[in-house]
This record gives sequence, C-alpha cells and structure tokens, in this order.
Amino acid sequence: MALVLPVTTVNPQTGAPINTITVDTPHDLITGVGLRRHMCAGAYKYTDFTLSLTVADGSQATATIPASDPTPITGKGATMTVESSTVSATTFIEGVDFTISGKTITFTTPYLGASKVTTITYDYYDTNPANLVYDIPVYASNTMGTMTMDGVDVILWNEGILAQSVHCWQTTGTVNGVISALFTDKN
Repeated sequence: MALVLPVTTVNPQTGAPINTITVDTPHDLITGVGLRRHMCAGAYKYTDFTLSLTVADGSQATATIPASDPTPITGKGATMTVESSTVSATTFIEGVDFTISGKTITFTTPYLGASKVTTITYDYYDTNPANLVYDIPVYASNTMGTMTMDGVDVILWNEGILAQSVHCWQTTGTVNGVISALFTDKN
C-alpha cells in the first residue's frame, strides 16, 4: 500500500487552499482515505492600504498613483473597484484586468468614462502553505471526502456499505480539505 500525501498551494485571489494529489500511474487503486482531525478554512488575508484615485476622463490605458500614496507590491493579487458615470461598479483583478509597475497602473482594456473614481484596495492572501492554520474540527462520522480528477468529482466514501475503491484514470487530481492522505494499492 502506498501513501499519497496532498501538496497544498494557496489560490492568491481567493485564499482557498488547493490540495493536489499525484499517483504513480493511471489505474492506481485508491483503497483508503485519511481524514484530517482539523482543516483550514483559508489563508490569512492582509490589507496593506486603500487609496482613492481619480483617473482622467476619456479612454485611459494607464493611471499614476500619486507620489504621496504607498506603492503596491507587484504580483500580490491586488483588487480594484472601478466606477464612473459610464461604468458601473466593477472589480478588477491584478494580473487579469490590470498590472502595477511602481506607481503606474496599466489597464488590460482601456478604462473608458467620465468622472472616474477608482478605489484600490490592496488586499492579498498569504500564499505560503506552511502558514495555513488548521483549526476547524472534522468529524469523521459525518464527513465524506471528495476528489476531482480530469474535471470529474468523485465522492470517496469512508465507511459502511458505501465503502468503495476508485481506479485513477489520470495521475493527478485535487482533493478537498478534509482529506489528509490517500492510500493506493501500489508499493
């Protein structure tokens, strides 16, 4: 029997832990599931600062953060709430809708409108899995684990008449937070 431990990463936009498993070969048989006594709801969220920025009217590809305001750290997953007389309140995500380089914000699609007031809330999650806090109790008698492989959700029953064994058809997948380990038929 082989022990397969999930590798945990953190989604930088939501703070959700992502637990990835890798088995040796397709057709490995999952013969057992280890459940956590405690699981983690998500990563710790940091808020560095919030600033209000007026962007010039018309079509703007860039905006400049005033020298007196703090400079965001690039690549930490900042979010920006955008609203103007022609744009309803929308949340932009760093790396998708805009990038930050020093004091310059570059919009992926030019920002259109008049009377544009932009609020940059520089929130980000701790993406270091070692800093996750496992503090939510798990009760094995009422918890079933799930695994996603190749886009298919598989319920991994743990006890009684519903106990099952699953043949993996891919070598990688994800498991939910209650699963601490999978046991396969490989040595």
